[in-house]
Amino acid sequence: MLSAFSSTITMRPQNRAEKKFIYLLAGIIVVVATAFAVAFLFPKSSTASGVKPDQSFTQGDNQFTFAGASRYANKTTYQLNLYVKDNQIDPLQPITANVRTRSAGNGEKLPAKLVQVSEDFYALVVKNVPDKQTSLYVAIGTNKQLNGGLSMSSSQPISIQKVTLSDHSSTPSSRALEQEYFTYMVHFYGKRITTYRQKVKDADANIATLKATLKKQKASLSVQTGSQKAATKQKISDTETSLKTQKTERASAQKSIKSARIAREKYQKQLE
Repeated sequence: MLSAFSSTITMRPQNRAEKKFIYLLAGIIVVVATAFAVAFLFPKSSTASGVKPDQSFTQGDNQFTFAGASRYANKTTYQLNLYVKDNQIDPLQPITANVRTRSAGNGEKLPAKLVQVSEDFYALVVKNVPDKQTSLYVAIGTNKQLNGGLSMSSSQPISIQKVTLSDHSSTPSSRALEQEYFTYMVHFYGKRITTYRQKVKDADANIATLKATLKKQKASLSVQTGSQKAATKQKISDTETSLKTQKTERASAQKSIKSARIAREKYQKQLE
């Protein structure tokens, strides 16, 4: 009887543990099922952050940089400016764009027009953008690509959370779009100058470190003999090679700063 009582006592904790496990498993199933239901009923759309200004993305053979967005006076039309580096676009097969509210095929397709401002700058004007939309899903290519192999699954979300407010109620004139292009290029080369200045600064720090290292290595060499001396000579050679590389990189960065300044001044004059 004592044995049976003892067995009953030991089984109760097991039953409790089993019940807790069942409740936990049921809870997990409910959470997962709810997540699937939400994902199905409310697919990702305007919640995606998307590419932000000065960030790049690839479409086909071209890399585009998002050059900023503006919202027209009617509050439902947006203009996305795009800079394309090393343009690989065939002028006989011009590109266009498809824009949707979601990446999936069930997203609403929005009226869109891609305007070429210069060889390397485009303005994408999108109409009827929903009020709470924070990203637009853009696919860029030729008509053949967009209607064929280039599906919306390869579309790029572009953020429209931070936009400039425009007084325009329709697509600006060619002259106005050119001014936006010139303004962006001034900004573009300004960022390049900042980047190359940092490279010069980094190179200066590396050169100073390498010179100090080289001085210590040469001082050690004067008191060393045999294998130690041979090893130090190799280190000195490596340090001198690194020093030469840093000086070359510094000179290259200085040259790039000069080129970027000239380019920036050229675009600044266009704005005067």
